[in-house]
Amino acid sequence: MADVGARVIVPVATVAVEAYRAVFGRIAILFDLAWLPLLVMLAATLLPGYLTTYLGWRALPGWHGDNFSFGVSDLIEALAGLLCLNAFAVRWHQRSLFSGDREPPKELFLPAWGRFLGYTLLLYIVSAALMATLIVASAQDAPPYVAPIAGLVVSLIWVGTMRCALVFPAAAYGKPLSVRAAWQIARGNTWRLFGCGIVACLPTVMALVLILGGIFAGLHLDQAAGKLPLGFFILRGVIGTCANFIVVALGASVLSGFYRRIVLRGLGIF
Repeated sequence: MADVGARVIVPVATVAVEAYRAVFGRIAILFDLAWLPLLVMLAATLLPGYLTTYLGWRALPGWHGDNFSFGVSDLIEALAGLLCLNAFAVRWHQRSLFSGDREPPKELFLPAWGRFLGYTLLLYIVSAALMATLIVASAQDAPPYVAPIAGLVVSLIWVGTMRCALVFPAAAYGKPLSVRAAWQIARGNTWRLFGCGIVACLPTVMALVLILGGIFAGLHLDQAAGKLPLGFFILRGVIGTCANFIVVALGASVLSGFYRRIVLRGLGIF
């Protein structure tokens, strides 16, 4: 399988255009696949703030430090995101990979979802370790050479993580890859995958940020001031939650596009 990956150079522009067409050209399909996890995640995002800010319930406990603040409501939102976004990602990958008359076997969903959760938890742990490293490296009493070295190590780890990202579509397709195999078949396409992900996802993220920023600036609403009008509190949560699913769909479309070209076409499937 490593030989297959080495012979294929994936066209970045083509995959990015395919990702946009797959998501924005089939927006009804996106919400058909996402409606249940979207509602669960929206409830987890809005309910804690609504109950404490607008109904006067006692605030949920949390952990606070000089450089961080993390509450139970943040934990609930993170867990909901972990479960819901991964469930949606599995279904979107499968919709992308089992095209035409081929339908993914129903019994494939739960094993794939379990693998997605495991991969994502590993990424969460790596991300937390990287953030802790950067915080320590940026401390005032740290030697001046520590921060650049820590930044380089963080960058290398993220590049390595990107190179192994084909484990996700492989799991959704029912042909799971080991980390070593995913590393090998992505040879020659790591930076292409990284660039394609940016091209596909960054404009959408920036557009949503500008839309939200324009709404709050135009209505002179200060998000840091505390309590917002209820309608805008809900609007922000709805837009942010929908944005998460759109970005996940774009990223999954990119990964599926690379997986089809590197692996499935090499096996004569696509």
